[in-house]
Amino acid sequence: MAADLTGTLAAFGARLRGGRALHPRGRLLAGTLEVTGAGGLGVPVLDEPARYEVIARLSKGGSLPGRLPDVLGLAVRLPGPIDLLLSTCGAAPWLLRPRAGFTAGPYSSLVPYASDTGPVWLVAVPEREAVPADPALLPEALGRGPLLFRLLAARRRERASPLATLRLRAALPPDADLSFDPVRHGHRSLRLEGTLARLRRDAYRGSRTGRGAGLDGPGAPP
Repeated sequence: MAADLTGTLAAFGARLRGGRALHPRGRLLAGTLEVTGAGGLGVPVLDEPARYEVIARLSKGGSLPGRLPDVLGLAVRLPGPIDLLLSTCGAAPWLLRPRAGFTAGPYSSLVPYASDTGPVWLVAVPEREAVPADPALLPEALGRGPLLFRLLAARRRERASPLATLRLRAALPPDADLSFDPVRHGHRSLRLEGTLARLRRDAYRGSRTGRGAGLDGPGAPP
């Protein structure tokens, strides 16, 4: 019942906005992911040393205008495909926190992933001066240098372990888009399970239905 309602609301939101129901204001960015090889998650793309070309998206969850603080999103498409969707958080990875800048604080998965080594949160920590939370300003910010994020695996009662460095270097054209979905584009050793995964799956499906988008490439955002 909850899943049906979630999908219906997402579809309505997408039709109302004429676009994404979730994180509608954002910008696609080209970058690289340099994997350290110390992940131990059972996911080769995050466990074995390598360098990948990736596409990421920085976005505003509530679509608040301009530089107003918002719960910000960082989505990354890994080879596979595997989609990682993270949101700005507080001192604990499970506490969402609005931010006034895309590099003003850490991002985290909302809930822990189920991995081969137990529950784990994926956390991205920015390493650069403040970049305002306005997607329209990202090309200008990237003109001054890439945005760097340290990708970490965080577990309860353990120190976070390094996974990779994400370097975002260029904004893609404003009309470019990509459908990110961590449930459809996941890995058997890094799984979103339980109620949130089901609700998220139906929200993304409803959003795509509302927009009339069924593809996983440019022009088919969720």
